[in-house]
Amino acid sequence: MRTTRLVLALSLVALGLTGVAEPAAAQGPQAGPGREALAAKDGWASATTGTTGGGAADAAHTFVVHDRAGLLAALGDGADSAPRMVYVAGKVDGDAAPDGCAKYADPGYTREAYLAAYDPAVWGRAAKPSGPLETARAASQANQSAETKIRVYGNTTIYGLGGGARLSGTNLMLSAADNVVIRNLDIEAPVDCFPSWDPTDGAEGNWNSEYDAITLTYASTHVWIDHNSFSDGRYPDSAQPLYFGRPYQWHDGLVDLIRGSDFVTMSWNVFVDHDKTHLIGNTDKTTNGDEGKLHVTIHHNVYRNSGQRVPRVRFGQVDVYDNLYQVTDPDAYSYSWGVGVSSAIVAQHNAFELPDGVDPAKVIKYWKGTAITASDNLVNGVVVDLLSAYNSANVDQLGADAGWTPALRATVHAPTQLARVLRDLAGAGRAGREETITVDPRGEFPTVQAAVDAAPTGSPTRVTIRVRPGVYRGVVTVPADKPNLAIVGTTGRARDVVIVENHCNGCLKPDGTTYGTTGSATVTLKGDGFVARDLTFANDFDEAAHPEISSKQAVAVKTTGDRILFDDVRFLGNQDTLYVDTSVVTSTARVYVRDSYIEGDVDFIFGRATAVFDHVRIHGLDRGLNPAGYFTAASTQLFNPHGFLIIHSTLTSDAPAQTYYLGRPWHPSNDPNAQAQVVIRESGLPAAIKSTPWTDMSGFSWRDARFAEYATTGPGALGDPADRPQLTDPAAYTVATYLGDWTPPPC
Repeated sequence: MRTTRLVLALSLVALGLTGVAEPAAAQGPQAGPGREALAAKDGWASATTGTTGGGAADAAHTFVVHDRAGLLAALGDGADSAPRMVYVAGKVDGDAAPDGCAKYADPGYTREAYLAAYDPAVWGRAAKPSGPLETARAASQANQSAETKIRVYGNTTIYGLGGGARLSGTNLMLSAADNVVIRNLDIEAPVDCFPSWDPTDGAEGNWNSEYDAITLTYASTHVWIDHNSFSDGRYPDSAQPLYFGRPYQWHDGLVDLIRGSDFVTMSWNVFVDHDKTHLIGNTDKTTNGDEGKLHVTIHHNVYRNSGQRVPRVRFGQVDVYDNLYQVTDPDAYSYSWGVGVSSAIVAQHNAFELPDGVDPAKVIKYWKGTAITASDNLVNGVVVDLLSAYNSANVDQLGADAGWTPALRATVHAPTQLARVLRDLAGAGRAGREETITVDPRGEFPTVQAAVDAAPTGSPTRVTIRVRPGVYRGVVTVPADKPNLAIVGTTGRARDVVIVENHCNGCLKPDGTTYGTTGSATVTLKGDGFVARDLTFANDFDEAAHPEISSKQAVAVKTTGDRILFDDVRFLGNQDTLYVDTSVVTSTARVYVRDSYIEGDVDFIFGRATAVFDHVRIHGLDRGLNPAGYFTAASTQLFNPHGFLIIHSTLTSDAPAQTYYLGRPWHPSNDPNAQAQVVIRESGLPAAIKSTPWTDMSGFSWRDARFAEYATTGPGALGDPADRPQLTDPAAYTVATYLGDWTPPPC
């Protein structure tokens, strides 16, 4: 970005510092994605105070704008620092360029005269233009700036309503602004009617323009630019002529950050057919306050035919990850990552689609920097060491250590998944859309585990795996670093989608060792915030077919994550069907099972997690013995007052009367601090339940556990009250008290 010398009054106008009238508030949406704050750990803009923009704006500071005048009025003059929510509806044009360029022209300027005066054959190449024509050009540019540059103040969100909100002919200027969000907009880069010629810029000289689409300057901080689509739109530079043998560029950057701006996240945007994209730091000098600033994260963006500066960095610590770079015009491609003075770029997990004629060595360009960290980057589907490619082709060598390790990354995808993910989720009109992965035996993801592997790590929002009907045999593990995952059957009927395996505790693995109880699980869920809906989890180990195996525990599902929801799910097995656990013995984890079905025989609901079973049918299988089985085997830690709550449910069994126990206390490894806590309330019990429904386990008395019933019904609810503890304070044992601050989403 070039700085034009203007008189102070013109600069104030250009920056929008003059007062504007306050508009009457329009009733825009009071909730929804437009008011979202940047998630924790989502890049540098989430650092320190975070970025909320105007999401908390009240009705008096919520506006819907349809034109430039409305936009200016809604943005205000900076005097009122209250949060502002500015919704853009339809198309807003900021200036009259390029068709109306004549209205801005100073009487002393014409392009023809300018070209004649500063032709290198006349002016030479040793000095920048000066004199009356250059003064008239600068005055013309200042006239345009008064309309093109629009000041955005702190605590503001600008959000596009629907999929058709567009800004054109505007240079959004953030000057000393803190806490700004710009999202969901189609942004057409502004046109400079009066580019300046600089014969000293490079070996051949260059035409330079004044306006970015978005400029951050004078220590603007905490800015989130998300889900926008940027382009030259109707006025591409490629349509412009050559003057003095150089392209007559009438666009500058798309998003530039200069003069000590800091803490910025650019995410899920699409940048198309533009040359100079991101300049981070605009001088090699240390006089602009950039040292120690310019912390920027650039992730999950699409760059299609972006010629250069993606980004070019001076001074800043810039995290560039999970971006897709698509080049179809090799003649328009210069480079992507510019390693400038004192820059510290970390570039990882990006994907490049390069045509013949573009060497991967061109991705990195030396601009007086010393090092760049670049790893796990794909070129045409293959991992390529882009730094080695650069160093092999260039004299100016770069080191491999940028000197820092990013810690503020939320959602991280494998680079192999970027084309799929960004095709569906990046760009204007897609804010608030959730990622969806489809499992289909004939599709890209034929197994459930393949879909889980394709899901991102760290996502703060829901990622849904939709599973088509079928039987999917194989183990599934959701790791702890993949929170907020959902696995959902597509038909709405749990029996149509079956995830099944047949491992057991004593079964041999391929290496000759046994699986153990935990290792026998068909599905292991370690990620927090997991949801399963409309499907079946099963372990179909055949006990009768393997009399040689004494350890027959065969888990269908084991959970260790917190806030796990099962809705309309069937759990099928025999011994140890559902294992609800925690990641470590000193932690807690909550599981909510709703409108579901669980079957088994021995200890088939067990573990130390807090688990609520609400409107669940729990079926005890008849194994032809007495006891026929045990519904529960909780191992709740003594510090945790909430183990299992079975409420508004129905326990059933085909076993004979008086053969089933409600449960027994499990003390793993004889842990004395494992004191089972189980409440069964307002639920029906079958005749199979023994009149003394609780029993000892491994030498530990059931009477030392925390077992109780309340308002149970049915033939299994009868017995000696001395052997059937009853709640005396039922209000303390509810779904809400067990789940605490977690409210599971509705059906």
